Amino acid sequence: MIRLFYYIFIFFITAGSINAKAAQKHIPSVQPKLVLFLTIDELSSEQLFIFRDKLSDKGFNKLLSGGAYFKNGLYPSGSNYPGTTVATFFTGAYPSTHGIISDHWFEQFKENEVKAIPDGNGSAVSADKMLSSSIYDEVRRVYGDSSKTAAIGFSPDKLVWAMGKDAGNTYWIDTKTGHFVSARDTSKNPEPDWVKEFNDKNMADLYAEREWGPLNDLAEYHKYLYFKEQMEGVNPFLFDLKKTKGSRPYFNVVNSPYGNKLVRDFTQSLILNENFGKDKIPDILTVNFLSNSSNSSGHDHFDPVCEDMILRLDAEIADLLKFLNNKIGLENILIVTSGITSPDKTTTELTEYDRGIFNGKKAAALLNLYLMAIHGQGKWVNEYYDGQFYLNHDLLEKSKLPLNEIQQEAASFLEQISGIAYALPASDVIAASMNLPAMQSLKLNYHPKRSGDLLIALAPGWREELPDGRLMSKEWIDERVPLIFYGWKITRQVHNEPVKMIDVAPTISSFLQISYPNGCEGDAIPGLTR
Repeated sequence: MIRLFYYIFIFFITAGSINAKAAQKHIPSVQPKLVLFLTIDELSSEQLFIFRDKLSDKGFNKLLSGGAYFKNGLYPSGSNYPGTTVATFFTGAYPSTHGIISDHWFEQFKENEVKAIPDGNGSAVSADKMLSSSIYDEVRRVYGDSSKTAAIGFSPDKLVWAMGKDAGNTYWIDTKTGHFVSARDTSKNPEPDWVKEFNDKNMADLYAEREWGPLNDLAEYHKYLYFKEQMEGVNPFLFDLKKTKGSRPYFNVVNSPYGNKLVRDFTQSLILNENFGKDKIPDILTVNFLSNSSNSSGHDHFDPVCEDMILRLDAEIADLLKFLNNKIGLENILIVTSGITSPDKTTTELTEYDRGIFNGKKAAALLNLYLMAIHGQGKWVNEYYDGQFYLNHDLLEKSKLPLNEIQQEAASFLEQISGIAYALPASDVIAASMNLPAMQSLKLNYHPKRSGDLLIALAPGWREELPDGRLMSKEWIDERVPLIFYGWKITRQVHNEPVKMIDVAPTISSFLQISYPNGCEGDAIPGLTR
């Protein structure tokens, strides 16, 4: 009997010790050991809602059901360049402050074109043109190199603006080689051995031997369920991912679900080899995924191709969450998931909502002809970039014509062009009331040293034809994207009311108890943690 009591006593002591250790394991760290940003191209809350029953409970649904979900994260829709929203997200400032108004702009005093990210080799890739600090900069200011930082994805345009002034640990897939390349100057800072080992596996070559077709029965896809007549006779998609001739042989692989798989695998290798999230010093990592494919043109955000990309991305996110939980513990990680831009809702064929296509270069040529008819021969319009017209100030000065009068003439003419809802001189944009929603995006994207003399907003339903032939549609007033906080001390909640995306950076700064980025215009979002 005494022996029986002894064993019972030992059992309860041991069980209590095990339970105490298990409970201790799930106690969140004082501040997140790792802040992980999952930025996803062209993702909408609408898609997450429509596809929710087809998504697993370990990927997107895990984030949605266990985190703080904001359905309407707002960016001003003033630029076609995704890097503009990335800079806004990580600086907590609008383009009028951080300065990344587009991928190009024109310097009037020097009369030359400026590229946000200069052309050249990897060492030329930097965020030098950004005028305010990012959340990455602020963490490094406090902890120096002790805080590990990195960004991984498909293009430096969607990554370097997160990294801020030190973009060296930025990695993206090179469609020429199928390998991950970085922004570091390898002559001074050699590539880590683990990166070379990862690239030497040549995984892109393996995926290039595959095809990509529907993951599920086509009858289960949204378009086939709700648009049966439209989809009748439409063959299932099937993409051959073999390497192509030309300068980008791996383009098809990178822009397929296997591109997301490569990014996920590389992310896990980086976390393991560089020991992210292993000490008390907070680390920051940004991972960029694709929710749509460039392998096929003309599909909208409910198309089977896009749906299939999201379903397969869901599996990659589920694997990444499982990996993170095993290696670091999700209670020690703050995961912030968001779309970079909202998806294009248009298709190749015009509908009652699609009004037409606007070409800025052609509009600039027409404007130049109009000004020549009034004021004589000359190049009156220097350039057009991303909704902004730059007039020739030297010619205006030589002609002794008042800038304000020419701007007003030009604006009146531009408003007669189909597709342009508003054309405003820069001075009018500055003076415009912020209470007018249609003007707000123009004002928040205007920078006095980088923006043009005339700014336009396209009418709803109009798309812009970009120089490379792509068609780009923008929301009328704001880009709306999902925003999810998950892990660490985040409580479960759902918000329908809008939240400004400039509020994300100060929220993270508050969690890490560091200063806001130096140009920050947002405020920390209250009530997210327990």
